[in-house]
Amino acid sequence: MSIIFGDNPEERIVGIHLDARSETPATIYKRTPADTIEARPATSIPLAFLTQPSVLGALQSTCTFEKLTGDLEYAYLARFESWSDYFAAVDIANAIDDLPYPVMHRIGRPAQQLLLASGRTLFKGMEFDDLRRMQLDIEVRSTKGFPDARRSGDEIIIVALSDNRGWSEVLDSRTDGESGLLSRMVSAIQERDPDVIEGHNIFRFDLPYIRSRCRRFGIHFAVGRDGSEPRSFTTSMRLAERSFEYTAVDIAGRHVVDTFLLLMSYDVAKRSLPGYGLKAAARHFGFARQDRTYVEGNEITEVWENDPDRLVAYAADDVFETRELARLLSGASFYLTQMTPMSYQDVARSGPGTKIESLMVREYLRERHSLPAPGPIGPVTGGYTDIFLTGVASPVVYADVESLYPSIMLRQAISPDSDKLGVFQRLLRHLTDLRLETKTLMATEPDHHVRQMLDAKQNSFKVLINSFYGYLGFSQALFNDSSEADRVTRAGREILRTAMSLIDDQGGHVIEVDTDGIFFVPPPGVSDEARERTFVSSLNASMPPGIRLTMDGRFLKMLSYKKKNYALLDYNDNLKFKGSSLVSRAIESFGRRFVRACVRHLFENDIQALHDRYLATREAVLEHRWDSPRDFSRTETIKDRLDTYQTELRSGSRQPAAAYEVALILRGRGQKIRRGDRVSYYVSRAPRGTPLFRSAKPVEDWRADQPDENSSYYLRRLDEFASKFEPFFQASHFRLIFSPEDMFGFSADGIEISQYVTRPESGA
Repeated sequence: MSIIFGDNPEERIVGIHLDARSETPATIYKRTPADTIEARPATSIPLAFLTQPSVLGALQSTCTFEKLTGDLEYAYLARFESWSDYFAAVDIANAIDDLPYPVMHRIGRPAQQLLLASGRTLFKGMEFDDLRRMQLDIEVRSTKGFPDARRSGDEIIIVALSDNRGWSEVLDSRTDGESGLLSRMVSAIQERDPDVIEGHNIFRFDLPYIRSRCRRFGIHFAVGRDGSEPRSFTTSMRLAERSFEYTAVDIAGRHVVDTFLLLMSYDVAKRSLPGYGLKAAARHFGFARQDRTYVEGNEITEVWENDPDRLVAYAADDVFETRELARLLSGASFYLTQMTPMSYQDVARSGPGTKIESLMVREYLRERHSLPAPGPIGPVTGGYTDIFLTGVASPVVYADVESLYPSIMLRQAISPDSDKLGVFQRLLRHLTDLRLETKTLMATEPDHHVRQMLDAKQNSFKVLINSFYGYLGFSQALFNDSSEADRVTRAGREILRTAMSLIDDQGGHVIEVDTDGIFFVPPPGVSDEARERTFVSSLNASMPPGIRLTMDGRFLKMLSYKKKNYALLDYNDNLKFKGSSLVSRAIESFGRRFVRACVRHLFENDIQALHDRYLATREAVLEHRWDSPRDFSRTETIKDRLDTYQTELRSGSRQPAAAYEVALILRGRGQKIRRGDRVSYYVSRAPRGTPLFRSAKPVEDWRADQPDENSSYYLRRLDEFASKFEPFFQASHFRLIFSPEDMFGFSADGIEISQYVTRPESGA
């Protein structure tokens, strides 16, 4: 199946190193079945797609041209004599702007070109555990505030290492100082010879810090398979509404995977993580050891000086949790790497649209066909979302239209108009078939380990399958087609209307519909899981061919609040929230706890408990009863560079913001703040009328023995949290519940939770 996996069957390639600066041949690294590494040279010829040879001017003489079949915009394939000629051509092409699209289409980075042109992919014939994966974590002492590698005293004191072959070692500086520690670390990496180096926040902290300290001591940070030092480059990832800037690292013959980025990518879809810290993630996923050693960041220097063995244990636990986190979240990227002409490291940090395009371009190159330029993006009808009930409903079933958009695209043969070879449909169909085959194997596989492997594999297919629709509407995609994307969403809306009508006709009550799923109260008599599944299955007889409803959840109760914002209570007493209107991770922790508790009280119809919760929280605010300053701090993402923020402030085009002002304070203390960083702050006491941004302080500044948070401000915040429940009560009842004024004594008698039923919007 060359369209999915490439037409070169070579197996067990774990790395490709191509140094375009030196013009030397590429090196291919293979891990043998005996777990050793073989290296051999490979020829690489720089390639690019062009609109016309003439766009290169005098550089035409440095390359050969092949006229591709078809009449699409990128009609020529250029092969350059050297990488220096290639990069010179890139500069010339970038300077030409007389077309609505670039005159050259580049095929990614040099190693990616080799993979794409040769039909090779990494990791063929391997399973995830065949890779040698090393985990790395450092501990640093600080002379003042956040560690700064430029300060001589801010030394690396511990390097913890482990791998997935059962080996681990914690190196520290007590025997031969920081210089000796760094030398031993380099030797250990070369001796263990990992294919992948994993770390948590390794791009933004560990590797840059190690590199800086090695330079201080004149130590050659030679961790590449060819004995070279890592190369770094500034890049960014787009994760939903957030842009995350960091310094990526290339290590010759190896891959670097940052579990911090894996967590953020995971949370874009799940929205379930309490935060992106390693310890919080380990607790969330359930692999934090009971005897795990914890040390706060600001305690590291003190613990090192007074109880170094405790810090050694802490570092060992860090690499253990990093290994488990990478194992849990890396499987899909591993199997995607077997398909796409990209490095494992690039697969892990690139979006699914990039992967789809790489598969399409590889097939067009193989068939020597011209490529299209991105087309203009027109209006696209949105997915169907609506709410028909506000209040508490019970019981609740969630029915999902299985793979709604991919099913529509397959059923209606939806494909971009510019795809003259029909690659889009072929890819989508093959991936869908592969996923179904893998899920079938998974359902009957008795071995837990093999089931996990199969699950990661089917998930890799799912990642791509579910992104084909989004690719159609992406403005920079070569094969975009917004009119076809619009066909998909219009068909999806009709399918959901059909399903809703079927539910209503049989006595069910639809609560909410969202893109590809429906929450509803089942008809009378559908009173247990078996009957609910039978009911949902029975609807398929009246659904369009190829479209299938499945029961994807059942819940004891649902609090329906707004579109895409609700709370669910399952039959195991677990509470789950969707949307940020009820509970947002940006709000203060005490507010999240308050809202969650109030939702439970609503589910229990315990009005007295609602009132008591409000009074207790109010009293805690007034009496400074906090477990930590994290209880009342806010955490916000820095979306723009701080220099840009300051420039816009001076020009008057922007208003001051608390998070940015605190970020400037932290930068002044030596902490590097970049786009995508999250900053935590609290609001301190200040004279009436003081703008919030002037009274915001870094969360680290709060002292329990001298609390200075602004209690009046946090009481107002409490009332804002309480106001979320206003739609569920009559106005007079709401004021009674969420008020400290109970001169005559509060009574819940006569107070009921309101429920509002609405009809679908016209034309929905």
